[in-house]
Amino acid sequence: MKQLIELTKRGAALLPGRVAASAPPTEGGDPAPRAGAPEPKPPPGLPLAFMLSHFEDDGPVRLDGVKLGVCEVLGLELDEPKLGSFAGALNACDFPLQLLVRQHPPGLGKLRDDLERAQPPDLPPRTKAAAESLRRLLGELEAREGILDRRFYAICEHERMDELRSLLVRAGLSAHLLRGRQLRMLVLAAALGGSPREFDEETEVAVEFNRREVRLDDHLARSLHLAQWPRSLSPGFLQGLMAAGAPMDLSLHLGPIPAAVAARTLEWQKVRFESARSLSMRKGKSLSSEAEIALEDVMRLRDEVQRGRERLFHASLSLTLHAPDEETLAEVTQTAKAHFASTLGKLDALPFRQREGLLSTLPLGLNAVAVWRTLDTTSLAFLYPFSPPDLDTRGGDLRGIDLRASSPVVYDPWDGTHLNANTAVLARSGSGKSFATKLGVLRGLCRGVVAYVIDPEGEYADMARAAGGRVLSPGVAGQGMNPFVIDSGDAEELLQRIGSLRRLIEVMVGEPLGAERRAALDHALAAYYAQPRERSGFADFFSYLKDDAEGDASLARLLRPFATGSLRHLLTDEGDDLLTNEALVTVFDLHLLEPELRPAATMVCTETVWAAAARDPRPRLLVVDEVWSIMQHPEGAAFMVSMAKRARKHRLGLQFITQDVQDLLAEDSSRAITGHSGRALLQNAAFKLLLQQDAAAISTVGDAFDLPADLQRWLLSCPRGDGLLLARGNRFPIRIEATPEETELVEWRPGSQRRQEQPGDEDR
Repeated sequence: MKQLIELTKRGAALLPGRVAASAPPTEGGDPAPRAGAPEPKPPPGLPLAFMLSHFEDDGPVRLDGVKLGVCEVLGLELDEPKLGSFAGALNACDFPLQLLVRQHPPGLGKLRDDLERAQPPDLPPRTKAAAESLRRLLGELEAREGILDRRFYAICEHERMDELRSLLVRAGLSAHLLRGRQLRMLVLAAALGGSPREFDEETEVAVEFNRREVRLDDHLARSLHLAQWPRSLSPGFLQGLMAAGAPMDLSLHLGPIPAAVAARTLEWQKVRFESARSLSMRKGKSLSSEAEIALEDVMRLRDEVQRGRERLFHASLSLTLHAPDEETLAEVTQTAKAHFASTLGKLDALPFRQREGLLSTLPLGLNAVAVWRTLDTTSLAFLYPFSPPDLDTRGGDLRGIDLRASSPVVYDPWDGTHLNANTAVLARSGSGKSFATKLGVLRGLCRGVVAYVIDPEGEYADMARAAGGRVLSPGVAGQGMNPFVIDSGDAEELLQRIGSLRRLIEVMVGEPLGAERRAALDHALAAYYAQPRERSGFADFFSYLKDDAEGDASLARLLRPFATGSLRHLLTDEGDDLLTNEALVTVFDLHLLEPELRPAATMVCTETVWAAAARDPRPRLLVVDEVWSIMQHPEGAAFMVSMAKRARKHRLGLQFITQDVQDLLAEDSSRAITGHSGRALLQNAAFKLLLQQDAAAISTVGDAFDLPADLQRWLLSCPRGDGLLLARGNRFPIRIEATPEETELVEWRPGSQRRQEQPGDEDR
């Protein structure tokens, strides 16, 4: 752990008491207005006591005329490389800044309204009730204790905002400047407590500053200041405080000390300690162990500052706690004090200075408490106020509850902000993967996302029927599909589809074709689609093969079972009806097929869905359960990897599920396919959901996803329904939560009262 260095009172007196962003105080303690500053025009709802003059489109203006820039920062995982990058960015900073963490109950009203508007009008009653229950759950999450929304901000003078954003990017962080209404809502919410989405711009709130708290309309706030810093810090120090689950605003003000001033001050400290040691030796005494350690710290830090590897900063940490009543406020205050006391730190309750404390936690770049501590760069990096990250984009579906950040996980795979809409679900049997998948399908169709499910065991059929969808059994008369329909005039699309059909035929015949037959098949497909046809399909293509005098007659013989044999109903011209009359959810039930025929049927179904996606791009979800059954074949593996790469071009999301994790990822040269294709499939999935894992496969999973040992242990023992979501380069431990109406619909089956005692009906 990094040791903190505190200057003596005499040394600290040589340093300025405020960062440059704050003007010199007047007699009353507030910054004096600059010459020519505009006449104070406080925004609606905020009195002059909040030191805000007015808003411009790209930043607020304080009463002293200082215009500020405010940018929102996306959080990241906390690890050693990120700490080093953040320390490097701080070393390059030569202007004062404020880092603000806002933690408050989530505002999910807009999400509820969006889901209601997107709901298809013709949903069956049971599905409509499930959609209403989801909106009700979102309302409950807003009021549930411990569920919080966490946002990170960086504030500095407006003219330095471009420099600040460059430094944040250098640290690996993503930041965007707040403007307009979004900016005004943030400042108003920070002043009055709560989510920026809760307030109207004309909100008028009564504010009363008392001795130890502030009354803001119907709730209380208490500001505290870190008066005594811990001697040592460990990474994630602030994360432990935020994990307490209390609404709070935590502000860290930083002011860089010029290197020359810092070096002189540290040299003076060194001389002082050495003089004290010499004096003690003359008296026959030794310097105390604390003084010896302090001397070593000063000498080390002086050398680091002179080499440019460390800098000194003025630092001030304040936090404002929010609660609905005095009893709750006292509890959260005691929790915050206990967190710092455990590391020998101490919070100042700021009696009679609550206004100054509240101002210090507003996004105004103003440390009104005016108490500073001198810290070095590495110590500040350990504070790292941009973690843990969250995945709450306030658009799409509720995916679960983040167990670490205590926040909802809400995102839309099709909103264009992700690499693609593909999801990989890897888990052992009985961990809840089928339940999680069916719940995601249900919530998607409730907002108009068309879903297709390739179901090898018949697990999704009852849910699809109950939700108003349809179930098809490939190979049964009247329920065939026609993936050979290609009506796209795009030459690139035609070339890709011909390649997919070639791989499909190789899987259908059950053996890899030789180079000569593969060339003949490719020639036949290209020649077939080069001619204009009123109606393309497998039957028509088979007739073309039989009549092609120059072609390879053996190809027609290999495909004869699919044209006139027992599998003649698998590939029929009924696919046109499937494409033009889509249901909200379609399940391809393969459980009647022999296991050796399922890979071919899976590819037929997938090609049919691809034809629909190519014809009319719109948000669609294709779920392939037990994907390992098709990945065992080299042609099938190549087909799935190609599908994963191309799906995003037609707004198709591919979700593949497997419990054979080790087989999917293992590198075994004795198999027909190695883990290279399995890893390629995973690399083309923007989202990975890891539920409970088997002990035999956890090392393979840990290596594949670079999971630390503690997360690997957690995946071995986490409860059913809990898992690890990997997205945007971060890890989110989540809990999947469903309403009773959703659970009943997802688990409902005809005769469930008779079957509820039978094990294995539901892989939940």
